[in-house]
Amino acid sequence: MRSTAGALLAGLATALLVSACGSDGAASDAGDVAAGFSQAVGSQDGARACALLSPKIATSLAEETSQTCADAVLNQDLPAPSGLERVERQGRSAFVVTGTDTMFLSEFPDGWKVIGAGCTEQGSAPYDCAVSGG
Repeated sequence: MRSTAGALLAGLATALLVSACGSDGAASDAGDVAAGFSQAVGSQDGARACALLSPKIATSLAEETSQTCADAVLNQDLPAPSGLERVERQGRSAFVVTGTDTMFLSEFPDGWKVIGAGCTEQGSAPYDCAVSGG
């Protein structure tokens, strides 16, 4: 489901990159979820990876690939797990950078969920994400 992430991801990235927000406990939680998602994909645990995706993204991924989310997420072009480099939070949104990936997360009532993974910067265009809602 490689697609250009919409204005939501672009706006989020811009807001987070210019924000002076420091890391706090909630941002660390977003980093933990991002790391857990990467580790799940790296260890071929599709069910765990899907549990860390937002419900909309998990459903969309399954529908667009005609597979279960657990199978579909493992067939995406996602990088290998690597160390956490930066977590930036703006309200209920977070931007997480690892050594090999950029991810977008959103805070839901039950915690942080991945809304974009395998994202690469496209210059002035929005990020291009292997897994996203766009």
